[in-house]
Amino acid sequence: MNLTLTQHAQSRVRQRGMRESDIPVIVAAGTPVDDDSLFLLGQDVDREIRRRKQEINALERLRGCRVVIAGDKVVTVYRPSHRTEKRLLRGEHHYPGVRNPASAVRQPSYAGEYADVA
Repeated sequence: MNLTLTQHAQSRVRQRGMRESDIPVIVAAGTPVDDDSLFLLGQDVDREIRRRKQEINALERLRGCRVVIAGDKVVTVYRPSHRTEKRLLRGEHHYPGVRNPASAVRQPSYAGEYADVA
């Protein structure tokens, strides 16, 4: 929901020590008390704090994970080693020996095995 504040609402926000960015928080977490207003109850605040703590815990638990995506599909998920992490951050994580992995073509070698050809 994209809300715009009237001049009156803008002045009241300033007068009451609030920020305009506080309004979407109240609208998202508040309890409807009638057709046109919301009230941020203590239980609403407690619920949102619990939810955000869960998000923080998930972020801490997932620190260092890598998700590989191709198009709109997740190919794999893993925790890279420290060495691999450094290679990823330096941009050296693509297929070794192949400059452009998209242009690599697999062709059969004489022994019947497949080899990457750039």
